[in-house]
Amino acid sequence: MSSKDAGGVRLKAILVAVDGSEYSYKAVHYACLIGPAVGAEILLLHVVPMLPSATPYHDTVSDQPFLALQQVGEDILARAKAVASSDGCKVIDLLSHGDPASRIIEVAEEKKVDLIMVGSRGVSGIRRLFVGTTSDKVAKSAPCPVLIVR
Repeated sequence: MSSKDAGGVRLKAILVAVDGSEYSYKAVHYACLIGPAVGAEILLLHVVPMLPSATPYHDTVSDQPFLALQQVGEDILARAKAVASSDGCKVIDLLSHGDPASRIIEVAEEKKVDLIMVGSRGVSGIRRLFVGTTSDKVAKSAPCPVLIVR
């Protein structure tokens, strides 16, 4: 059994969701250790959350908050690519919009990834109990294994 085909499991694509936290960049490091070793493609994904519109008429609402989030998302992806590059790793970057957990799952399905990697911010207590975390939501509904990096 080779490292590329462990017990019939073959990793062809790894999706790493990055949100700008140090844990998500740590997930990039792990992906860069695993991906090249098993011949898997690495996809970096950042999801820009959609802001609720103040009115039902989109053209009357300023796009400034969305554009600011879009730029932040591009910066997060650029930093994640730099982390991967410093590890000597080639990646494909993807920017999406919507609910982060839902979009991570949808992109994983669309791209037919074999592993999702996400960072955990370590949310605990009441917030985790009532709201949950993106990593929890992804782990519960993902179409493939999920590795949560702390």
